[in-house]
Amino acid sequence: MSGQVLLRTSIVALTVVLVVSGCTTTGTSPESASTAAAPSAPATTDPTAASDPAAVSDPTAASEPTAGGSTDGGSTGGGSTGNNSTGGGSTGGGQSGTKSGTGPTITYFRVAQKPSCPAGTNVNPIPGSPVVLEWKVGNVDSVALSVDGQGVYADNYPPTGSETLTFPCEGAGGDVQRHTYQLTVRNSHGKQTKTLAVTATVNEVPEV
Repeated sequence: MSGQVLLRTSIVALTVVLVVSGCTTTGTSPESASTAAAPSAPATTDPTAASDPAAVSDPTAASEPTAGGSTDGGSTGGGSTGNNSTGGGSTGGGQSGTKSGTGPTITYFRVAQKPSCPAGTNVNPIPGSPVVLEWKVGNVDSVALSVDGQGVYADNYPPTGSETLTFPCEGAGGDVQRHTYQLTVRNSHGKQTKTLAVTATVNEVPEV
């Protein structure tokens, strides 16, 4: 009697084990199959992704850099060719300079030595010194010098030269004596002038 009970108990235990193991395998197997199959289906067979215009390269985006690039608005359209370097450059200014250069020119007209008025005493006088003028001119037919606007002093000077002139000193001690000198150059195209004003202080010369 005890043997039959033991046998029935073993059969019931074996049946429970089989049922439990069957449920476990059937519960896990479909999940793993669906998990493995889920990502692969949309990646390979979705016709919407293949025909979607957004998934293809955008022709508008490809052409935008060309429309706004260096060819249209870059160095070709607004570069050195269009900056008037040829039309408004030094060539135009050079021609006008050549025309004005046909007239006489004064490179310089200046005081080479400043004058001084007499000093000292009546017993030991110190004579005053003259004024020395010098000049350099070009493209001239005549060079003339005038003193204090009283006509031409001389008009046969060379293009580069100098002249020593007495500087008159009049007035009381401390006064400032002033004289003007004008250089005039001429040729067939016109004339040029330049004027210098030269001053010196009058010294008091006491009598002893």
